[in-house]
Amino acid sequence: MWKIKHKNWALLLSNAIFVILCLVCLIGLLHHPYIGLVLENTEEAWTVVTVDPYGEGGSSGINEGDIILQIDGLAPELHPSVQKWHEIVGVSLLTVQTPGEAARTVYMVQPSPIITLFSEITLIVVGLCFWLMGLNARMKRPNVQAASALFRLNWLVGVLFVLTPASSRGLWFAKELMFAGFALASPLLVHFIAVLLKREQEKSYKIVIHMLLILPVLILFTILLKWSGFVYAVSELRAMSLINGLFGFAAACTLLFRLWRLPANEPEKNRINLMLVGLLAGLLPFLIFTVVPILAGLEPVLYSRVTALFVAILPFTMSYAVIHQYLPDSRKLLQDGFTYLMTGIITSLILYGFLLGNGWLPSNDIDSYLVLFALTMGTIFLFSCLNFVGRKLAERSDTGKDTTNNEEWSEHKEALHPDDEKAILEELSHRLKLEGALVIIEQGGSIVLLKACGRYDDNQAEQQALEEYHPKNLKTAQTGQLLPRTFPAEFYFPFVTGSFSCGLFLGYRRSRITLNAQELPWLNIIAGQTCQRLKVLGDIKSLRDRVTTGEQRLEELYLRSRPVALIKRWLFKNLEEEKRKLARELHDGPLQNSLYLYQKLQALNDPSAGTVTINSHVLSEIKDRIDDLSYDLRAICGDLRPSALKEHGLRTALEGFIQETMRNELITITMDIKGLSRQDRFEEDIELAVFRLVQEGIRNVLKHSGSGNAYITIARHDKEIRVEIKDDGQGFDPTLIQENMQDELQSDSRFGLIGMKERVEGLGGEFTIISGSGQGTVVRAALPYKKGR
Repeated sequence: MWKIKHKNWALLLSNAIFVILCLVCLIGLLHHPYIGLVLENTEEAWTVVTVDPYGEGGSSGINEGDIILQIDGLAPELHPSVQKWHEIVGVSLLTVQTPGEAARTVYMVQPSPIITLFSEITLIVVGLCFWLMGLNARMKRPNVQAASALFRLNWLVGVLFVLTPASSRGLWFAKELMFAGFALASPLLVHFIAVLLKREQEKSYKIVIHMLLILPVLILFTILLKWSGFVYAVSELRAMSLINGLFGFAAACTLLFRLWRLPANEPEKNRINLMLVGLLAGLLPFLIFTVVPILAGLEPVLYSRVTALFVAILPFTMSYAVIHQYLPDSRKLLQDGFTYLMTGIITSLILYGFLLGNGWLPSNDIDSYLVLFALTMGTIFLFSCLNFVGRKLAERSDTGKDTTNNEEWSEHKEALHPDDEKAILEELSHRLKLEGALVIIEQGGSIVLLKACGRYDDNQAEQQALEEYHPKNLKTAQTGQLLPRTFPAEFYFPFVTGSFSCGLFLGYRRSRITLNAQELPWLNIIAGQTCQRLKVLGDIKSLRDRVTTGEQRLEELYLRSRPVALIKRWLFKNLEEEKRKLARELHDGPLQNSLYLYQKLQALNDPSAGTVTINSHVLSEIKDRIDDLSYDLRAICGDLRPSALKEHGLRTALEGFIQETMRNELITITMDIKGLSRQDRFEEDIELAVFRLVQEGIRNVLKHSGSGNAYITIARHDKEIRVEIKDDGQGFDPTLIQENMQDELQSDSRFGLIGMKERVEGLGGEFTIISGSGQGTVVRAALPYKKGR
């Protein structure tokens, strides 16, 4: 528990630190101009050796070779930024002299906040992307070690991108943190890849990580010496951090290429391909056009504001590889990525031409276009996310609709379509990332429907092969089975219930990852529920046809003879009267007799009443009520008595009931039985009580909770059996069971709960209900037993 709380606090603290750093850096950006001048002391004069074209120094006409005479009224060697980094940072006034010309005064003007943010938006957005993608993976996969490793890596890289524009504006310790962080990112990258591919214990990975940690330690040691005044070493710090970045990139690619020879059907194959694509497409332009020229002592071909656009690919690919257990084919990802990239390029070019033609851009340069391109790609990504969220909300809204009243049923009936079965298959294929699916439905031993989607649609040869396989294995196959690799499908699931039977074929994954035996249990559940949906859909269509036919015949009869309408009304009236009569008999019969006997026995057993005279009339009345109750209950006890409970025991009976329920109902039931084997037997009352508890609990979940999931836990302890039935449905107020009990008996859901409570407490057990509106329901019971047999 302490470890979990510690992790949560660490996550909150790291996110808070990132947000605070962003705010501090933003304040620094808005209050200090970016000068972009690097000086060198040559012949007792401070000469400009590097001019960043994006800085205010270059925009003010200062060129390489110019001499800086004063900085804010001070000699250059006395200014803190020059003493520390040989850079001009956070100043407002320079005295400059071009060789052969008179000295001049140059004022450094802070651009407007909008222009400043526009010029640095690329680095800030990329930093936020790293942080958010790492946080997204950490929140969606909190118990996955790779998600934690990715969050640490993305947090550090996000901080580096946010610090980069602030480091040249006089922010304290920004450059030190940037150099150390850039060097530390390499071992974190290799560590993340090792954890993601479950090879962190291999000796080669450990050696590489330890080697990559050497330079960050040297950088920290050099920074300490620099603070102490022993060394200057600005260029050496920058070179060490960039070299470690190159080594980390090379090590990561080398380790991934070592695993690239894995078979195509291995799950790690697509993950390796995805990581390689992300590393090469994201880091290679940054290293080639920015890092390598700096290490060679040349001007960067492209500055970090430009190459950061390529680096933005990396957080999305790494986060996707962590979050998704089964990745699609990496070729499909490349295709989708290329489509998005071309859309962004074409759209940004059109917008750039429009803005430039109307004079809304100050100049025609690559920097303005790249910023516009970054904004366009961000907008496309945001629109895609909103579209995805909207579709999910629409699907959830459609699933939660209630179609029980006549008006909605009429709309649903008209909405049924002949291709609804194909829509179910397409949804299944989409969710499981399959190439296709095919179902063969039989009714009465003959094929009545064949529907296919994906690769099997209009593929007559493969459809014929599956049709030939289906009748041979429908009766012999007990559950889903994997098919040979040479077969057109990968998985076959038979489903037989009554006169309805079907065979469901699932195609291969689009990722080329083959199914394995560990995936069969959940795949059987999904296939079974899909077949159940197809059966229900068929029943609804059959019922719709029968209702439509009946309506047409009634309409014809109504048109032929007016009196038929009166007969129809009378028939419906009698039908409703029969329903009310049946309900009244159930309420006035067994229920009233039970309440009466309970009250009588309570009165006879009341100590405060003193001596109670029991005469023959009272006994005769009680006997008559018992006879009536026995007669009513005896009529149905034969149908309700579970034979499997007596013959095979409690566990087998429960497993059979759960399996039968999931076959016939759209519900997923998870049952966990602890300490109870199939050979264990208990008193008959205890076994029956446990079985009834589970039976009534599942019935309430199906009828009243509105949930499609139920969770059952049955645990055997030394002196009692504990039962827990839980759902995540709409819940209710448990106090209503005790308050106004007579009214609550009108609801069969409350009556069922009361009956469960009475049964448990009658056997000396304990019964509790935990529920609330919108919080689901938990029913717990503890039943004592003497000894298993």
